Amino acid sequence: MKHTEKSLFARLFNPVDVGIDLGTSSTRVFMKNRGIVLEEPTVVAIDPATGKTGAIGSRAREMNGQGQWEVVWPLENGVIADFDASVGLLETVLDRVVGKNLFFKPRVMVCVPTGVTGVERRAVTEAALLAGAARTYLIEGPLAAALGAGLPIQEPRGRMVVDIGSGTTSAAVMSMGRIIQAASLRMGGEAFNEGLIRHLRDRLNIQIERPLAEEIKLEIGTVSRRGRRSTKIIRGRDNITGLPTSLRLSSQDTVAGLEEPLTAILSCIHQVLEKTPPELAADLLEEGIVLTGGGALLEGLDECIEAGTHVRTRVAAHPRECVARGAGMALDDPGLLEILEGK
Repeated sequence: MKHTEKSLFARLFNPVDVGIDLGTSSTRVFMKNRGIVLEEPTVVAIDPATGKTGAIGSRAREMNGQGQWEVVWPLENGVIADFDASVGLLETVLDRVVGKNLFFKPRVMVCVPTGVTGVERRAVTEAALLAGAARTYLIEGPLAAALGAGLPIQEPRGRMVVDIGSGTTSAAVMSMGRIIQAASLRMGGEAFNEGLIRHLRDRLNIQIERPLAEEIKLEIGTVSRRGRRSTKIIRGRDNITGLPTSLRLSSQDTVAGLEEPLTAILSCIHQVLEKTPPELAADLLEEGIVLTGGGALLEGLDECIEAGTHVRTRVAAHPRECVARGAGMALDDPGLLEILEGK
């Protein structure tokens, strides 16, 4: 009984910190001592008649085409495209991971892409406050990713992270808790899927859907000519006859389709490296480049970036979780909070 009373008291009166990776395709939530507590597609089902949120995540996606529900993906290229739907998403997320607290609302740290505008930053802050946050902090994706990857970013040494999300890619060099040089693209893992779809349509005369492109990318895709040698039977529509067709696709067939997004990411990284102060650039030769985000899992990507930059490159452990984990960890770092509040 005493234990129950103590737990109830702690829940009612102890403030809670929540780190949120609000991504274009997926939303992840980290809480101290609990780890990743929620991972759902960034999708919301809304009742158009009332404007109320019916469901989020996988459940909302399943409601697509069912009766009165309007299914919305509220983020586009990492920024809020539908404000009301974003509020509904965040409100449901906070209710699910924190619950209703009568006395204290949670402090929330939300990740935003590098280079977002002031208007876009304010939209995220206001959405989180309306969703039930007591206070909202914003942290740029690469900074959060570096923290989540375990990099000691407060040290006076240069560290570089390339965070490849679904709709954005950010490359940044940081030191002493601050981003020194950064660049971003409003494209990410989805661009690889689109590249595969175009390649198969234009070169192999087969039309496929986006979910199959994602499967191909993860199961047999590679950006390296020296990469994996796997095959997969794929089914789609013949562009010439309009009839159903199938073919055996090899890993090496995917290289050309993935080449254009890879070139754009390399260009983004080069842009950052070229503007990095010499003393920090020297540090990078020792520390290397760390890849985070779901896009980092593409086979051969680390090898190609290393070959294109001549800087040792590795994929972080659990790269999909780094941003959310780092967002939560940032709330425990008073020095970093002071820096973020100054922005």
